[in-house]
Amino acid sequence: MKAKFVNMCPNCGGTISDERLELKLPCKQCLPEVPEKIVQMLKNEEPFFAGVSEVRRLLKERDALKNYEEFYRLEKEVEDANKLFYKATGNKLWSAQKTWLRRVISNRSFAVLAPTGVGKTLFGTFTAVYLAKKEKENKSIIILPTSLLVKQVYERAKQMAENLGLDPERTIIAYLGRLTGKKREEVFNRIRDGDFNVLIVTSQFLRRNFKIIWNEGANKYSFVFVDDVDAILRSSKNIDQVLMLLGLPRDAVADALKLIYLKRRIAGYYARRQQVPEELYSELNELKDKLEKILKGKLKGCLVISTATGKPRGTRVKLFRELLGFEIGARTEALRNVVDSYILPGSEDIDDEVVKLIKTLGKGGLVFVPVSKGLEYAQALNEKLRQAGIRSEVVHAKKKSALDRFVSGEVDVLVGVAVYYGLLVRGLDLPHIVKYAVFAGVPHFKFSLNLEEAGPFRLLQFAFNIRPALEGYEQSQLDRLVGKIRRVIYDLDAASVQILTEALKEGKELEGRLEYVRKNLVELKHLLIQELSKKDVVKRLEEKTMLVIRTEEGQQYIYVPDTMTYLQASGRTSRLYAGGLSKGLSVVVVDDEGLFNKLVRQSRWYSDEIEWVNFNDLDVEKLMKEINKEREFIAKLIRGEIKPAEVEDLVKTALVIVESPTKARTIASFFGKPSRRSYGVLNVYETSTGRYVILTVATKGHIIDLSESGGFYGVEVSDGVFIPVYKTLKRCLRCGEQFTDEHDECPVCGSKEIFDQGQTIESLRELAREVDLIFLATDPDTEGEKIAWDTFNVLSPYVKSLRRIEFHEVTRKAIENAIKSPRSVFLPLVEAQIVRRIADRWIGFSLSKKLWDAFNLKFLSAGRVQTPVLGWIIQRYEEARKGYRVIFTIVLDDGKTIRLEVEGPLKKRPSKIKKEIAENGVEIEYLGEEEETVSPPPPFTTDTMLRETSRNLRTGVAEVMKLAQDLFELGLITYHRTDSTRVSDVGIKVAREYITENFGKEYFEGRVWGAGGAHECIRPTRPIDAETLLELIRQGIFQPATPLTRNHIRLYDLIFRRFMASQMKPAKIVKTQIRVKALTEDEPIVREFPWIKTATEEGFLKVYRIFAMTEPPSPGLHKVKEISHRRFPLLPLYTQADIIKLMKERGIGRPSTYAKILDTLLKRKYVIESGGKLVPTKLGKKVYEYLSQNYKDLVVEERTRYLEEKMDKVERGEENYLDVLKEFYQEIKKIEGGS
Repeated sequence: MKAKFVNMCPNCGGTISDERLELKLPCKQCLPEVPEKIVQMLKNEEPFFAGVSEVRRLLKERDALKNYEEFYRLEKEVEDANKLFYKATGNKLWSAQKTWLRRVISNRSFAVLAPTGVGKTLFGTFTAVYLAKKEKENKSIIILPTSLLVKQVYERAKQMAENLGLDPERTIIAYLGRLTGKKREEVFNRIRDGDFNVLIVTSQFLRRNFKIIWNEGANKYSFVFVDDVDAILRSSKNIDQVLMLLGLPRDAVADALKLIYLKRRIAGYYARRQQVPEELYSELNELKDKLEKILKGKLKGCLVISTATGKPRGTRVKLFRELLGFEIGARTEALRNVVDSYILPGSEDIDDEVVKLIKTLGKGGLVFVPVSKGLEYAQALNEKLRQAGIRSEVVHAKKKSALDRFVSGEVDVLVGVAVYYGLLVRGLDLPHIVKYAVFAGVPHFKFSLNLEEAGPFRLLQFAFNIRPALEGYEQSQLDRLVGKIRRVIYDLDAASVQILTEALKEGKELEGRLEYVRKNLVELKHLLIQELSKKDVVKRLEEKTMLVIRTEEGQQYIYVPDTMTYLQASGRTSRLYAGGLSKGLSVVVVDDEGLFNKLVRQSRWYSDEIEWVNFNDLDVEKLMKEINKEREFIAKLIRGEIKPAEVEDLVKTALVIVESPTKARTIASFFGKPSRRSYGVLNVYETSTGRYVILTVATKGHIIDLSESGGFYGVEVSDGVFIPVYKTLKRCLRCGEQFTDEHDECPVCGSKEIFDQGQTIESLRELAREVDLIFLATDPDTEGEKIAWDTFNVLSPYVKSLRRIEFHEVTRKAIENAIKSPRSVFLPLVEAQIVRRIADRWIGFSLSKKLWDAFNLKFLSAGRVQTPVLGWIIQRYEEARKGYRVIFTIVLDDGKTIRLEVEGPLKKRPSKIKKEIAENGVEIEYLGEEEETVSPPPPFTTDTMLRETSRNLRTGVAEVMKLAQDLFELGLITYHRTDSTRVSDVGIKVAREYITENFGKEYFEGRVWGAGGAHECIRPTRPIDAETLLELIRQGIFQPATPLTRNHIRLYDLIFRRFMASQMKPAKIVKTQIRVKALTEDEPIVREFPWIKTATEEGFLKVYRIFAMTEPPSPGLHKVKEISHRRFPLLPLYTQADIIKLMKERGIGRPSTYAKILDTLLKRKYVIESGGKLVPTKLGKKVYEYLSQNYKDLVVEERTRYLEEKMDKVERGEENYLDVLKEFYQEIKKIEGGS
């Protein structure tokens, strides 16, 4: 046993050991003995429920069954339902279907954003029939898009009902097409009277006959399954109707809508950085209270909305969030598994090359032509394909019938125009049919420099591209307009975009949001036309942007690579399905190399995983064989021919637990726009990777900590064994104080607003019951490992499997790789952190108590690292007072500035010396010149980053660490708590790409720097500099989960440039050794130093200047233009950067604690910062004097370093952590007066 956890027994809620939790058992008070057979059942995933049943039986026999019963009942109902599912269908439930069923049983509404083939419709059908079997009063409604689907689902539901011993005709009603006469009347009467258990209708039928289906609320539905999300979301009336079917009154819907608009108004104040009026907050709270009262007891049913892609738009869709606690997500087009290839036709005609490609690749293809060539070219190309014997057809808005023939197999290839809202580009989700895409020319926008006829998206595209060519006020005006337009336009559906386009062209006014966008588009158009009339802007446009300017028939045209359309269109070949992400092939037949190169470059802005390859270098036969085999498998899945018994569960549900909400949102965003659910105190983000349905959630830091009472400062000691006792962490919402013992009010400020992480644990435990496995994705250091271990223990009894995953950068590839290679929690790291926390607690509590008694001040504290660090600051302060130096800053007559340092004491007053130098001048003499090779500095580690940034950003190290944490969690940099300079292969690849593209391959000189291991330096995750990052944010290509401030960008810029410098060739500089004589009436002040004149080879200095380079002052006598002097201590006071350097050099503290230690000293007022220097206070001096005189052995630097070394040995498994604790315990007991 390593620890005890208070209130964590899954049965009685009492104290339990980590051993019992790991074994998924209740505490020993509940079950003293458990047979090994049951232990083994709980360890293995397959007989897990059998193990749960046995534990429940033992508890019941002892009359000790309490909370465990609730867990058992849920699992029992799912198990029983699984047996009925087998009886009804001949199959077992997929893993994902079990998760959804658990939610329905718990009456939790949700959106199913899951890939094709998972069995969403089958799940909805079975659940409705199952609920009818379970309780005859239960009513369900299934809403489908077409009458054909209604018929199919009706037949399947009837068969299920019959298999389960129900009367299909009495249980199930479906409205099948156009019924007439008596039959129609009979069906309508049965619906009105509620004479059914399962009703199956189309969304159109619901809209037209809602009053009959609802019957003034008399028909109460336990389960509403919507399998036509687009139709439901298209009509605000439909959304209201669905909510009312669940038992929600109209006034609840109206109030929820008011709440949405009110939140939007408040968000507007935040966006404008304005104070929110107090009355708005009052109104918000009133509405929330009113809604809560209305909802109490009114909500009867559970809503499940099913979608494969999800495209939630509009205000009313947010009603689901306010009333049912969930949001509908959407899949992302960045989630793709496409071989991106190109072919340079040479002398071959583009059309002939396309025909040749299609003949090679076969059926299942999409052919896209550039929008500038339009439908006419698509039809001409289609004719050539048909003449070559290829069964192809053109698809466009007015000719959609070819899609049906493509699905049925009558047509092999579809041809369309590469336009963002095109039917083939966005409206196709056929993972079992589409295999490849061919682009007959680089997809692009083409428009005249005359923008009068440009549509909304062309104007936006041009605005994005012209921006780097603008300056000052015009650039900020452009940013303002684009920001306003972008906030609205990307949420519009195709019909609204068409209305907007026509209104813009005709100068017609609109209403509401559309008019707001139209007015801003008109203003944007005028600004662009004005700027394009300037010759210097046009010149900069060609030099600085992604635009290609061509002159055709005397008219200038601009070509812009249409990367978004390329990604969308090629993404049709790679879709999510139950088992993963299908592989696809994309081939661009290049008609313009310059434009293609810009497409390649821009595509990497959207995804760092895109690797372009020459089509001729591919093994096409092997690739197409792989793609064809996968399509056959997906087709079988869709037809229901693959059974769970035949293969391993294709889609598992996994809960990914991180510390930070930002990190949770970032991870979830990699796999689409996540569905969001409120789950107790947690926000849960749900996405699908094809292989997993992933729920991502944040603990918001530590969930438990050492108890403050009992044992020896929270540690039970017995016969050389030390058992920490952990309680849930509490946090005061007013002052931020953290504590573990139960208090009605904050022990510091007295506030009663206290948040207990026990609520987080309770919500996590409920979530754990939904999933197959949990991935513990906390930070990759000892503290992160300890949080993972704590979380593992408190959740272990509720889930089959928990695994630790580790990643050093928050990128999609890193997350996917981590999920593929999970591991167990590494106990030596946990043990080292246990030692660290206990040591900090023991020394902190024992010495703090002594300080309280000595000074009668309860806020004082001492720490094993902070105390020696305080000693350094005091020592330097005393030394600095012993002498001083004077620095004269002299500006010569040629404008050059030199600085001369003179140590005191001086024979004359500095002001007298200054006057004499000003009158007599300065002599400059050249002593020689030499060329020197300067190597770049290594990439940042935590200490070097803090030292450099605290100087450059002029901010405290605690703030820098917070900024770095944000950048890490947003996926922009690698993990920032590291003492390694090692650069991984991925890092070298990032550097190579950026340096080669921006400076040429001759500048790249890849270096690994540090030794191998898991940890890495601090570096950017993508080859995107700060300027490009800002541009991507402006364009909406990169949408960070939390906003980036100016300091975030400045820190990112510093990290980026330092890393790129570390991978570039050395610089060669020219130094001139000069002698300076400042002439006084007595002896001159003479100094010699090198003056860095210039660089003969810039090398890494192109991105990272570590010194200034200017011509030295010319030789000879110079007059003095200006002179000033300042007096400084002989030894400079320490800065925060200096202290971090000392901590690293002297081996005390860790990358994760450098900033915390300084922050504590400043917060306790032991030290203040003045002019960037650290100055000890009287209190700080007194505290240090008391501690060093009375407890020197504990607080000296050597003892702290010794303990750090011991903890490092525990981490490496070289020392037993209990031995280290025993040694330290004996020392602490001396302070306490013990033996």
